[in-house]
Amino acid sequence: MELKKKKEEDVKKLVEELKKTAGEADENQQKADEDQKKTTEESKVPDETEVKIQTESSKSLNNDENVDKTEEKCRKCMETCRACTEKDENLKSGDIEFTKIETVFKTKCKEMLNNEEVLKQKIAKLTLKCHNFEKENEILKQKCSGKCNGCIKKDNNIQELQKEYDRRKRSSHTVQEAYDEETSQIHGR
Repeated sequence: MELKKKKEEDVKKLVEELKKTAGEADENQQKADEDQKKTTEESKVPDETEVKIQTESSKSLNNDENVDKTEEKCRKCMETCRACTEKDENLKSGDIEFTKIETVFKTKCKEMLNNEEVLKQKIAKLTLKCHNFEKENEILKQKCSGKCNGCIKKDNNIQELQKEYDRRKRSSHTVQEAYDEETSQIHGR
């Protein structure tokens, strides 16, 4: 019983840990998704056609002014790309962490299922042993009651013989007293 309770407590603890870990993983995943959405909204990187159009128009305008603007746009793109890269790395590390947690969770679940199977087997064995003990106990009770019945019969016979002995003894005393009385009357005349 104590082993069963201990196993149940261990299983409850594992389930609580797994729920907590799964909750943290979900929160991390949600944060990562939100960060990714923000970066995609913030970073609208101009495509090649926009860059070509801008470079052609800058040729027609003042080259120095356009070069400065292009460089500024490139810096913004590079900063955005760095931010995206950092967030991608954060997402990857979060994904790796989630995968590790998932692996631990699966391992714990397998262990729990294996422990459950072992417990079921032990319960089956104990149930069988209890059933066998009950059968043996019933057989012993029958044997004992059979012997007791013989003893009861003998005891009853002894009591009846004792009663018969006591009755005859009283009868003998009564006869002896009557004899003594008759003898004293005959001798005393």
